[in-house]
Amino acid sequence: MKTVKDLIEGGVLRFAVMPPGNPQTLDFPFYTVPLLQHDYSAKTAIMWNAVYQQLGLPVGNIMLIGDPNRMEEIFAVFRRDEKYLGGGAGVGFKDKSLPYLDEVEPKAKAVGAVNFIMKTADGKLKGYNTDGLGYAQSLEERFSQRQERLAGKKIVVLGAGGTSNAVAFALAEKNARLVILNRTVEKAQNLAGAINGFYYLTGKTKARFGGEEQTSIEVRDADVVVNVSTKGSAGDLLPYSALAPVKLPATEENLRINRDAAAVILKLIPRRAIVSDIVLVNGSTVLLQQAQADGLEILGGVPMVINQGVMAFWLLHQEDLVKKEVTEKTIKTIMQQAALG
Repeated sequence: MKTVKDLIEGGVLRFAVMPPGNPQTLDFPFYTVPLLQHDYSAKTAIMWNAVYQQLGLPVGNIMLIGDPNRMEEIFAVFRRDEKYLGGGAGVGFKDKSLPYLDEVEPKAKAVGAVNFIMKTADGKLKGYNTDGLGYAQSLEERFSQRQERLAGKKIVVLGAGGTSNAVAFALAEKNARLVILNRTVEKAQNLAGAINGFYYLTGKTKARFGGEEQTSIEVRDADVVVNVSTKGSAGDLLPYSALAPVKLPATEENLRINRDAAAVILKLIPRRAIVSDIVLVNGSTVLLQQAQADGLEILGGVPMVINQGVMAFWLLHQEDLVKKEVTEKTIKTIMQQAALG
């Protein structure tokens, strides 16, 4: 019977090396496994392992890199491996995992993506999406500090991919007014349509859509501008701002054009607006660097990661945590200290 160890030894999976504190071994009684398509400095391992260690749970969180095209093989092994409890679906796996799962939570099915997979007592894999709720909670907390509410705020969402779906659905649930902009307009249209269809009983249109060329118009009265696209994330896209079109390759001239255009758009954003980016990189994304330099309030992706991590951890380990009289607040405190320390 194949195990996760066999997948690693066979080259199907490999250990991620960029996430801080990610174990390079499977030497745990049990493990949770977040899957990534490419290596990046995710916070999951350091947060989850801090909780496991402080609470004395015999589990390790190990981030592994794999090919989404081999998902059927990987998930079949997850079902059989008695040490595997569940884990994350990261970049490259979020929207492609659904056909290979045994069950998908209704909201995740509507979103069309999962970020967390739990193995049930009968060995089945069930998918959830805590990404969007984690982000919405982080934004609610920021507005609460101003004695304001998230409901009714105009939020310009840049991007219409897997994580964008989760974030947009969660913000719609909080009664924000969404404008979804994407280079491929059809994807933005489909996402807005899915949101409005899901919430049609409210009698309100919760989302509009457009192309990225409308960014300079839509940001003029925005309360929040959030990047959920791959711009500024990794590889060739890392040095670009998400506010402006990208032309590859990343030559000095192409980067200058992108950043100059972004600087112009930043000047159009109201001074009380929040500029946000869910992308996690070492340091800060170009978008957030430029926005902060321009005097705008910024919100990075770490609070979202912490919030969604707490939700996913609780889903998986609730029974053991209740027995230990551990609350979600305790889990959040430990994860915050690990992620920010």
